[in-house]
Amino acid sequence: MKRSGIRFFVITVLVSLLLTGCGAAEDRQEKERKEIDFTVVEREKLPAQLLQTIEENKAEEIRMTYTDGEDMYLIRGYGEQKTGGYSIAVVQCTEDEEKIYFDTRLIGPEEQEKPSGEPSYPYLAVKIETREKEAVIQ
Repeated sequence: MKRSGIRFFVITVLVSLLLTGCGAAEDRQEKERKEIDFTVVEREKLPAQLLQTIEENKAEEIRMTYTDGEDMYLIRGYGEQKTGGYSIAVVQCTEDEEKIYFDTRLIGPEEQEKPSGEPSYPYLAVKIETREKEAVIQ
C-alpha cells in the first residue's frame, strides 16, 4: 500500500508540474503578442474583387485574407443568419513573430430591437499594413 500511495503522489506532482509548465508557456506566448492597428472598412470602400468574393460566399462562414499590395484585409463572415440586426465585435487583432491573430464575436440583435424577417449575412473586414505572415482568423 505504501508504494502505491507514493507512486500516486509522485505521479500527481509530476502531472501538476507539467500542467503548470504548459500554462506558463501559453502566458509567455500571449505576452509576446502585440496589438496591430487596424481600420474597419465599409462595404463601399472594399476593393471590387474582394467585395465580389465576399458576395459570392456570404451564405457560408468566411475566414480569409486579401492583399492588394500595400494593404492586407482580414475578413470574418458568419454566414446566413435568419434575421437582421447583428453586429460583429473585434476581440483581438494581434501578432507575434510568426502569425497574425484576428478574433471576432457575433453579437445578436438587441431584445428591444425588432429584427427584420429577412436573412442577413454579417461580415467584418478590417485593413492592416501588409505582413508576410499567416493569419489565424477565429
